Formats: sequence, C-alpha cells, structure tokens
Amino acid sequence: MPQLSPVTPRVAIYARQSVDEDQGIAQQVEDCRSEVLRRGWHVAGEFQDNDTSASKERGPKTAWAAMLKAFDRGELDTIVVTETSRITRSLIDVLDIRPPRRDVRVVVIREGIDTERDDFMLKQLVLLAEREVRIKTERAARYAVGRRIAGHPTPGKPPHGYNWVPSIERDDAGTRYRVNHGEADDVRRIFLEFLAGAPLAQIARDLNSEGRRTRQGSTWHATTVRRLLLNPLYAALLPPAQPSGQFDASSIDLETCTPGAWEPIVKREQLIASRGRLIGVLPSHSGTARKWLLSGLAVCAVCSRPVRSARGETHPTARQDGSSAESHRYHAYRCPQGHFMRNGDIIDRYVSEVCIARLSAHDAFDLIGAGSGEVDVATLNSQREALKARRRSIASFVARGLMADTEADESLTEIMSALAELDDQITRAVQRSPLVELSVVDDVEAWWNDATLARRRLLVGELMTVRIKPVGHGKRVTTIERAAESVTLEWNRG
Repeated sequence: MPQLSPVTPRVAIYARQSVDEDQGIAQQVEDCRSEVLRRGWHVAGEFQDNDTSASKERGPKTAWAAMLKAFDRGELDTIVVTETSRITRSLIDVLDIRPPRRDVRVVVIREGIDTERDDFMLKQLVLLAEREVRIKTERAARYAVGRRIAGHPTPGKPPHGYNWVPSIERDDAGTRYRVNHGEADDVRRIFLEFLAGAPLAQIARDLNSEGRRTRQGSTWHATTVRRLLLNPLYAALLPPAQPSGQFDASSIDLETCTPGAWEPIVKREQLIASRGRLIGVLPSHSGTARKWLLSGLAVCAVCSRPVRSARGETHPTARQDGSSAESHRYHAYRCPQGHFMRNGDIIDRYVSEVCIARLSAHDAFDLIGAGSGEVDVATLNSQREALKARRRSIASFVARGLMADTEADESLTEIMSALAELDDQITRAVQRSPLVELSVVDDVEAWWNDATLARRRLLVGELMTVRIKPVGHGKRVTTIERAAESVTLEWNRG
C-alpha cells in the first residue's frame, strides 16, 4: 500500500437525500469518488444518509453523526459533497463543522467551494437554503390546510387495501388513494369476522394459513389486525394530524375526522362497531387462536369441561415377521380431566356434515332468520347526523352570545349521551350473527368448505353444543356412524 503524504487530505465522502431512492445516493457517491481520484486524495470513509432531511436535526444514529465522531477521533479532516444542499440546509450544522467548534475542510464539487480558501460562500449558500426551506414550510402549511379540507390524505405509504395514486394519474377530484382489490378483500374479511365474534389472533392465524401477507410481506399478528380495525381511513375518514411518530388510532375522535375524497372499503357503522369493541380493551387481549374446529368449543360429556386439542400417536402391534409397523401422529381432542383422548378428524367431519345438512334443509331459512335482527342502520345514521348538526348550532349560539355557557353544557351533555346510545345501537346492529350471511347462500357445502376456521367455529357455537363421550381405552372410531353414536349434539337454535 503506497505511503500517504502528511498533507494528503483524509476524505469523508458524504451523500444525503430526503427520499428513499438508492439511485440518487449512488450517483452522489460516484461523483465524489471521481473528484477524489482526480485530486489524488485518500478516501477515509463513505457516509450515506438515505431518506434523511437536511433541514431537520439529524439524530445520533445517522451517518452524519458517525462522520463527526470519526473526525473527532482524528480519522479524517475533509468532507467532499456534490452540492451544498447535500451537506446541510441549516446554518447550525455549518457551525457544527467550522471553527470554533470543529475545523473540518469542506469541498463542494459543483459549486466550486473549498473552505481551505474561504468559507464565506458556503455560509451564504446555506443561509439562502435555510430561507428557502422556511418559505417552503410556510407554503406547505397553507397547502396542507386546503388539502385536508378537500379530504385528501398526506403523502406517504397508504394502509393495506389502498395504493397511492401519483399526481400524473389522478382524476379531476385529485383522488390520492385507489382501492387495491386483493388487499381490500383482506380488510373486508377482517372486519366481517371480527364483528361476527372471531378473536383477533384467530383472524390472524386464518390469514396466515391461507398464505395472505401484509403490505410489507410479513405474517399477520393480532396487533396488526387490531390496528387495521381501528383505522378510520378504511371508512374514508381523514383523521386530524398527529405528531410525527406518535400516531395512535385509538385516540382519534371520529367526530373530528374530515370526509375523505376516496372510496371507502368498509361502512362507517362497521368502523364504529369495531372501535367500540376494541377501545378500552388492552391491546394484548386478542383471544385464543385455534387450529381445530372444536378445541375449546366442544365439552366433555362426563365433566362438561371444554376439550383441548392434542397430538395423538398410534402404537401398532408388531407384524408376524417381527418387524414393527410405522407409528403415525394424529389430531386429537382430550378432556382436561383425563376422561378421554380421541381422534379429532372423524369428529370434525361428523359435526361439519351435520351443520351442512341442517343449514341446507328446507326450513333452514327460519333458523337463519332467528339469528338476525331488523335494525334500520340508515335511520340510526340519520339520527346521528341530526344530533351532530344540533351540536354545531349550540356552539354557534355560544360564540355569538345567544346562549349561556351553563345552558350549552347541559344541552351538549344530553347530545353526547344520545350519540353514545346511537353508537351502541349501531354496534349491536352491525355485530351480526354468522347465520345471517347464509341467508343469501345457495350452496351451503361450498360455503362451508371455503369458509375460514374462525367462521366455521362461530357457526358451530351459534347452532349447537357438542358433547364428546369417552369410548373406552383402545377403541377406535373410524366412521361417521360410530362418531354419531359417541357425540351428543344439543341444538341452541331450531
């Protein structure tokens, strides 16, 4: 390795951009390398800040902070950048690298700046950039107010179920969100199953078992499902701005949301119902994810304890030639008190066939109708809007001095109580029995085969109580007929 001259600068190449695009960073680094090579200098290190603003304070985990630490350790003495705006748009940062705090030599390629000769031009350009940032911030703030009034979301990654529409592709209304139909199916399914009573963890397990993934390609978790169910964007409601990095969907008051200028994926009443069930409940309360149809649902016929799933193993007898047959593991149900452990597959088949047969019978419509309530949700929503209009009128009267504060407080308390009651009625109306969906199904067997495990379990729990009997040690139940003899079904409906 050639020996460096004592006066040869030890260069740090610094590249930065505000958006996350590798190509822009790579071009900056390449230009700096070419300049350093042309001058015959030595590259002591390369520091890259992708997706990092230069007009905001750069934290201790950024490449900028690491570069300053390297200078303090005596590992470099010169910074090379392509443009002044790459290194900073704030005079505070310039003062951080120039005397009296530090004496870092700065070379800016495209603007011909070298602070070894004079740093006046560097400081002038940074001051101009700082002024430009301030003007742009003020302009952006005015634009943000107008954009929010029009119901348009802020730029950024849209939630699962929507794609961002680039400006060149927007319609006359300037719509920013476009429904991603494949992901929107996930969203609708999550809302429907949760409002039918499925636990969060069960919804996540069913999605994962079908190979469904989040926008980032990750598996679903109960916490992911919970955040989705709380998000007002799915009902085309634009929430008020929250501090950066502190977004909390559960703290949003739906009455402060602006109607969004995009297509909703779920109805407002579905959002109200899901939030009503989740807000005030600990986020970790996600229920139990089950892997089998009857685990935790069926009960022991002897002690009435809910059965648990287990893994059984066959123990075949030795063959006549002395060789041992291969054992197999199987899905089983067991009583927690030890009254039995039985093969679960044949019991699941029997219960499934009974459910399909009962729901395919000629009188099934009466059974389904017994689980549905006739509630006019549209009327409830109209009543909500009337109460909200009355609340706005009271606020106007107070502002104009036409109503006393005490009188207004009494009226507003009455309105808030009425709104809460309406929300409860809407929630009860939307939390439909899983039987209601079957009122428009022609092929029950096809519906059952396509339904998620959560939906099947909800239906079994709605229709019946399954009691599993012991059959004796060593006895095997391998047919539907034998399963029927060893399982008791107590109907909850019909």
